[in-house]
Amino acid sequence: MQNIHEDSTIVSSDDMLESVVGIDPLNSRLPTESPLEPYEGMEFASIEETRIYYTRFSPQDVINYLTEKRQKKLENGDAQMMLSYFKSCQLKNLGFFYAFQMDAEGRLANCFWVDSRSKMAYKYFGDVVTFDPTYLTNKYKMPFVPFTGVNHHQQSIIFGCALIWDETIESFFWFLSTWLEAMSGISPKTIIKNQDAAISNAVAKVFPKVNHHYCMWHIEKKVSEYLNRVYHEHGEFKNQFYKCIRQSTTVEEFDSDWEAMIDKYGLQDNQWLNKIFSIREKWIPAYVRHNFCAGMSTTQRSESMNKYFKDFLNSSTLLSQFVTQYEKALDARYNKEREKTFKTRNSKPLLRTLYPMEEETSKIYTRKMFRIFQDELVGSQLFITEKVKFSIEVSTYKVREIYKEKPIYYVNFHVTSKVANCSCHVFEYSGILCRHVLCVFIKKKVYCLPSQYVLHRWSINAKKEKVKEVTIEGFQEGSNNAFDTSLFNSIMVHSLELSERGSQSEKHHDIAIQSLQNGIAKLDLLDIKESNKKFVDSTSEDMPKVSDVSIALHYPPLIATKGRPRTLRMKSSLEMVRKGSSTCSYCMKKGHTKPKCPNLNQTR
Repeated sequence: MQNIHEDSTIVSSDDMLESVVGIDPLNSRLPTESPLEPYEGMEFASIEETRIYYTRFSPQDVINYLTEKRQKKLENGDAQMMLSYFKSCQLKNLGFFYAFQMDAEGRLANCFWVDSRSKMAYKYFGDVVTFDPTYLTNKYKMPFVPFTGVNHHQQSIIFGCALIWDETIESFFWFLSTWLEAMSGISPKTIIKNQDAAISNAVAKVFPKVNHHYCMWHIEKKVSEYLNRVYHEHGEFKNQFYKCIRQSTTVEEFDSDWEAMIDKYGLQDNQWLNKIFSIREKWIPAYVRHNFCAGMSTTQRSESMNKYFKDFLNSSTLLSQFVTQYEKALDARYNKEREKTFKTRNSKPLLRTLYPMEEETSKIYTRKMFRIFQDELVGSQLFITEKVKFSIEVSTYKVREIYKEKPIYYVNFHVTSKVANCSCHVFEYSGILCRHVLCVFIKKKVYCLPSQYVLHRWSINAKKEKVKEVTIEGFQEGSNNAFDTSLFNSIMVHSLELSERGSQSEKHHDIAIQSLQNGIAKLDLLDIKESNKKFVDSTSEDMPKVSDVSIALHYPPLIATKGRPRTLRMKSSLEMVRKGSSTCSYCMKKGHTKPKCPNLNQTR
C-alpha cells in the first residue's frame, strides 16, 4: 500500500504510520507515551495542510501496527527492561527495594518492588494491611498483588506490590517474606485477606503473631450459593442472617442469635455454615472488633485500588510498561493525598454543636476524620443513659436510642481517670470514639476529649514524628555526650532565628514552614537510606543477585487463568447476527461503520 503526497513523493505505509503517530515504533518509548491517540492521528493525517489527499488505514490499523512493531522488539527483552528500570530506580534512590525469582530456564517467576514513599507510608500507617491477589493486569496474566492500607485521610495507600507466577503457598510465602524484609522486619498488627488456603498458610508462617482476619464480604456473598433453598424459600432469612452477623455487639449475643437462626431453619447439618462458624473469631464483628482494623472488615481497599489501577493498566500491558505505569498511578495517589492535606490545613470546618471537644478535634483531626467524629458527637444527642451499676471508681451505664428499646450498649466509666469503654468496641476497632461513650461523657460533663482517645494516626500531623523530651540527664549518658549536646544547641539557635523571622508575615511563615518540611523530608530519606543499605542487592539464597548486571532475565510464559477462557466462549445466534448488523452513522447503511465507510473515504 502506498500513499501519494502533494509533491508526488512515494511514502510507504509504515513511514506514513510513523509520521501520523509521531514516534518511532522501535524506540524504547511505550505506546501510552505517544503524543496522539490513534483517532487523533487519523484526523491529523487527513487534514493537516491538506498535504495528504486520502488515507486508507483506520485507527485500529495504527494500533495493530504499533503493537506488532513493539512486540518484536520488546517481547524478548521485556523482563530485562523491567530489571533495568528497577536498577535505575535503585541508583537514584537507595530506599528503592526490589527482588525477583527465576525458573530453571531463566524466565521471570515472581517479582516484588517497593519505593521509599511506600516504605515511609508503612512507617506511619502500616498497622493494618490488606491484600487480594485476584486482579490480572498484564500481558502474561500474572496476578498483581498490592499491599494496601489506609492513611489519615481515609484514602487507600500502597505499601509495595508483587507480580507472582502462581497462587501457591510457595509464591505467597516468598513475596510475604520479601515484603517483610523490605519493611525492616516490622510486622503489621492486623492483616485482612480472603479465605484462600494457600494465602492463609503463608500468612500464618510469615506473621505468626499478627491478627489474621478474613474478608467478611467474600463470606457473605456465598450465602445465596450455599444456602440457595433457604435463601429463596424464606424471605426473612437474609435479613436475620445479616442482623445476626452485623448487629450482634457481644460474643454472647452473637452465639445466641446464631443458635436461634440454625434451629429455626433446621440448618444443623449444613457443612458450609458449620465451617464459617468454626472460624468466627476471624471475621464476625463481635469477635474481631477487639482488634484495631482502622475501620476495615473487608479487602475492599485492595479491590478499590485494583479498580483505580485500571485507568493505567490493562490485560495487554507489558512488564516494562507495567512498572512505569504503576509509578504514574502512585504519583497520582500521592497528589490526591497532598490535596487533602492542603484542604485540611487551609480551611475550617463548619461546627454543628457548642461542645468544646468539637472545636478542639477540628484542629487535630484531618478533615475526613473530623467529620466522622462530628457525626458521632451529633448522633450522641439521640441517645439516653441509665446508670445500672456503680461503685466509688467505676460506673456502668446502659445506653440506648430514644424511643427504642434495642439495641442496648453498656459503657463503663472510670470517674477519676475519665476512661470509658463501650460494648460496641468501635474505638478499639476504628480509633474514633463512639456516640455511646460521648453520650456518657456529656452526661458526666466531660466536655474536653481525653488525649488517649485521639489517635495520632488520624491527626493532621500523623506523618510527623512525636518530639521526644530532651533532658540534661539524657545528654549525660553515653560516650558522645558533648558532641550530641553541641549539635542540639546549634539546632536550637537556628530554629529560634527561623521562628523569629518566619513570624513577620504570612509569606515569611509559609517559606519557613516549607523549609522545615523539606528538611524533615530529607532527614526521613537519609534515615531510609541508612536503614536499608543492608537490603540493597538482597535476594534469596537460591536466586542470582539483583545487582548482577550480567543477568539475562527472560519474559515469563503466559499463565493459564482460572475459569473458562473468554475467547472460547460459545456465542448465541443473536450475538452472531448482531456482529454484522452495525449501521454507519454517515451513510446510514448497514454492514460497516463510519471509519470504514466507502462514501466518506471518497469524499476525503
